[in-house]
Amino acid sequence: MSAQPMASLLAGVVPEGFSGTPFDGEAASAHFLAEARKRDAIARFNSAVPPAMRESDWGHAGMLANRAQIERVLAHQVGAKGLLLSGRTGRGKTRSMWALMRRLAHEEARDIRYFHAGDWFATLQGCLNYGRDDARGWVDAVARRPIVFVDDLGQEAIQTARSEWAMSWFMRFLDIRVSERLPLYVTTNLDAQGIAERGASSVRGDPMVRRLIEICEPIKFV
Repeated sequence: MSAQPMASLLAGVVPEGFSGTPFDGEAASAHFLAEARKRDAIARFNSAVPPAMRESDWGHAGMLANRAQIERVLAHQVGAKGLLLSGRTGRGKTRSMWALMRRLAHEEARDIRYFHAGDWFATLQGCLNYGRDDARGWVDAVARRPIVFVDDLGQEAIQTARSEWAMSWFMRFLDIRVSERLPLYVTTNLDAQGIAERGASSVRGDPMVRRLIEICEPIKFV
């Protein structure tokens, strides 16, 4: 059988803008890869976002009082620093963060990992297998993702016997992101002072706050 030209073999599957001769295989591959990344980012976001956060009531009284803070979050551009949103419940912290994440996933096809703080630490504790500590591989892999969002930091439950162990791994997670200048996005009901007052023996200790400030721009919701 005679070989058909590459362009005719790909007829009907070559994306718009790549038709004509000679066929640019490198450009087409880059296009297909970008589209695959975008589909993955959208699917990951859609599976992670809680149903209650899919629509935002920006007219809610608690959000109206924080309109300037919400607009700062929505206008955020990805760089070396992410965001640390602090304040009481019902002020729009998580909703505005999810709206930002939606833009980063749907429009910019960013590679994002989402965690409720409780889930992050539950997964970490699952790395203890019959007394063997297998946390390093998981922590290192998550810490090197381009964008990580941790919701509700400060509300997680850590077994007392494992609090120092969990703290050390969370600090390693932060240290990696600090050293590689990777942004972190965090919401918490505590302000920085409130986190620090919880004590250095817990995951909310002052060393954690210092690292968070290195890679997060703090925005206080009132």
